[in-house]
Amino acid sequence: MNPARKPAFYMLTAILLIGVLLVILELTARLVAPPYYRFNNRSHEYYTNPRGYHHVVRMDGNLPVFGLDYNLSPQLYRLPLNAPKDYLENRNFEILGLGDSFVHGAGVEYKDTCLARLESILAASRMNLHIKNCSVPGADLNFIVKTYQTESRKQDYPLVIYGFVLNDLGLPGRERIRGSDFIDQNNGPNVYTPWRDRLAIVNLVEASLDKIRLHNQTTRAYLDAFEPDRARPALVNLKIMADDIRAGGGQLVLVIFPLLYDFNHYRFEKCHALMRDFAHHNNIPVLDLLPAFSRHAAPDLWVNPTDHHPNETAHAIAARELFDFLKEENLLPSAAAEKGGKG
Repeated sequence: MNPARKPAFYMLTAILLIGVLLVILELTARLVAPPYYRFNNRSHEYYTNPRGYHHVVRMDGNLPVFGLDYNLSPQLYRLPLNAPKDYLENRNFEILGLGDSFVHGAGVEYKDTCLARLESILAASRMNLHIKNCSVPGADLNFIVKTYQTESRKQDYPLVIYGFVLNDLGLPGRERIRGSDFIDQNNGPNVYTPWRDRLAIVNLVEASLDKIRLHNQTTRAYLDAFEPDRARPALVNLKIMADDIRAGGGQLVLVIFPLLYDFNHYRFEKCHALMRDFAHHNNIPVLDLLPAFSRHAAPDLWVNPTDHHPNETAHAIAARELFDFLKEENLLPSAAAEKGGKG
């Protein structure tokens, strides 16, 4: 070989070897890297429909965007799809439901929400009990207490069910939680990265870094929220609400929803324990859904891979667990149940 051509030959050989290595790495990454989903920052709209549960609500260029049709009252309470906006007005209810987007039913049809399912289970058991679901997406504990105060001025409720989610106490530092692979994708913005979609090796590297950084950030935010000094003001308001309900002849029931996160390595039992202890100390019946949910893989309970709200399966589990709990603890309003039983 001409000595003058050797450097060019070596350079070409090196480029080819690097190219082959990159191809091998890319093929390997496609086998082991987690899926990367186009994330839509419009609430409860998705670029995938893995269970066939949602329908196309609009097009984004050539891409279908999936979701559901929602019917909301002026207060943003969830309504049956074809109900008028004043559906909840001038009606009597025996049970008041409170919570945020979990109980509201983000990503699931109205009939599949846990409180709508509970009402159906009650009716099938000949219990003529009606539930007013006043859950509002984004509500924290203080907002929920104010919602109760507003609703209790309209009528007394023999039973109030509060679906507590771990972010109801607020998340310190949540503005720093950014990325596509963190524990609760409901609690932070997410920017779609085309290169992660195109190259599996880029996706694998970024996913690995995100998992370490963001999981630690998110875990810390939740655990900090439940430090006694930080949690105390909100819990004082919850106790005041429970006492007010009791003074009016009713009963508050606290239902703890877990984060739908790797139940085999669940990091938030401390948060659940604090809420159970608080409830027991203040004579508030409490149902923790963690044992029931943890019989399933967390992704099987997601509305969508990019939306970790509970799906219709999770809502069905919550409804059945809640019915069994209310019945076993004799917490169902008896007068209405007896009325339904005579029907």
